[in-house]
Amino acid sequence: MASTARPDPSGEDAAPTPRLQTFIVDGVIEPQSGVELEGVPDEVVEAQNRHGFVWLHLVEPEEQTVDDARKVLGIHPVAAADVASGRQQPKVQMFEEHLFVLLWNVLESTESDELVLGQTYLYIGDGWLLTVQRGNGGKLPDLRQLLEDGPEDLHDGAMAAAYTIMADVVDGYAKAAADVEAHLGELEEQVFSDAANTDHRRIYKVRKDMGRIDRAVSSIAAALRESTDHLEDTKLGKKLIVPYLHDLLDDAAGTASLINNQSRALDAVLSSYENNIAARQNQDMRTISAIAALLAVPTVMAGLWGMNFKDLPLVRAELGWIGVGVAIVIIDTIVFLMFKRRRWL
Repeated sequence: MASTARPDPSGEDAAPTPRLQTFIVDGVIEPQSGVELEGVPDEVVEAQNRHGFVWLHLVEPEEQTVDDARKVLGIHPVAAADVASGRQQPKVQMFEEHLFVLLWNVLESTESDELVLGQTYLYIGDGWLLTVQRGNGGKLPDLRQLLEDGPEDLHDGAMAAAYTIMADVVDGYAKAAADVEAHLGELEEQVFSDAANTDHRRIYKVRKDMGRIDRAVSSIAAALRESTDHLEDTKLGKKLIVPYLHDLLDDAAGTASLINNQSRALDAVLSSYENNIAARQNQDMRTISAIAALLAVPTVMAGLWGMNFKDLPLVRAELGWIGVGVAIVIIDTIVFLMFKRRRWL
């Protein structure tokens, strides 16, 4: 496996960062050490003689590396420009010499528990496969391990290997949607439970994750739907690719439908949460008002009997303060029972 190290400005050796990984795939995946891009065409010819293909894999490549790979493999400049320009909509494009597939990956963030959208670029040609991964802060899947663990009947060509990667990406949408479903169930229990205290930040996190999954799966579903016509004669190993694309499309459409249903369910949860908040605030205002009324009775009476008027009842009586206190208790008790009956307290 070829790798290069990025020079460190401080003069110390930096950790090696894989720039180009080259494999010969012929039933098994064999890493090729020391292979430069200029030697890839010869490797392709040798791999074809062995009924295999050359797989080039780039992770977070620089623009120059992508451009070099494009020139060596004969990739159309329009397709290569999508890698350099950053995020583009998922697409499936057929060029004269190769097929180009752009996918959005739903990835776990390396810095938080949120989901992020990465990109996987697939260039499939005659006897070669170029894959490019960009994580955008997410944990990228190990494509080599994925292909090694894949079905053996999908090891007989570059298109078959590309399908395995595409299927894993689409499967990632379903797994992410299943996680959202679990979180949504917990939120529903919390919102509709009187004893639970729902964290609004969790609701909006689920909403954000749901939106990212929806954008990824809806885009690739549309791309697959539009691509089936002009890929009718493309082979997946020894089989036509269209039935496999339909399988991917069905999986993506199913996930998109699930996300759509989850979105409506989350809207109901959010509406119920906001109604619960409003009801609790209304109840709190009633309770505060009732307590203020209870405190107003002794305040008014104490202020009234505290004035310097000699003719007020009980002012000159030796135990007059007891009578005033008893009156306060009686009036407050009546007021308390009235509020209690109306469920303000």
